Amino acid sequence: MTVSVTALNAPDIRRLETNHQQLLSLSLQLEQAMEEIGTDPKYVDLQRLSNSIFLLLREAHDLEERVLFPGFDHRAGSCFSVMIIEHLKAEHRYDRLAGEELRLTLTALSEGRCALPLDTIARMLRSFLECLRRHVSTEKLMMEALLAAEAEEREIFA
Repeated sequence: MTVSVTALNAPDIRRLETNHQQLLSLSLQLEQAMEEIGTDPKYVDLQRLSNSIFLLLREAHDLEERVLFPGFDHRAGSCFSVMIIEHLKAEHRYDRLAGEELRLTLTALSEGRCALPLDTIARMLRSFLECLRRHVSTEKLMMEALLAAEAEEREIFA
């Protein structure tokens, strides 16, 4: 069975970049809301923002797995690409699980049902955001390598 892989096109690139920017923007907003935790007893911002995590992650990951990863694998010229892609897919699974856990924790906090200390929640949030930012950075580099290889009609690892 032959799988058809098309080159990245402008709309796909724009959507990938938009998704990454939205994730980074949400990260910043979550950090700012967490810093203001003492001034918002109902944690309205944290709850609103945490509800956005899962939807943004799912949209970004679906697009990456449908568009970016097959193109990268096709242009890689190395079995190393399979390891990179599997690692990133594993990070996608982790991000979804951690994002859901974070959403549940922040919802419980906003409803007064969370027994965790605020410091623990803050560390949980910072760790999640650090992983998310590192992941976005990796995928941006991956997209740049793919675009360069396609423009030069060569393999990525050539």
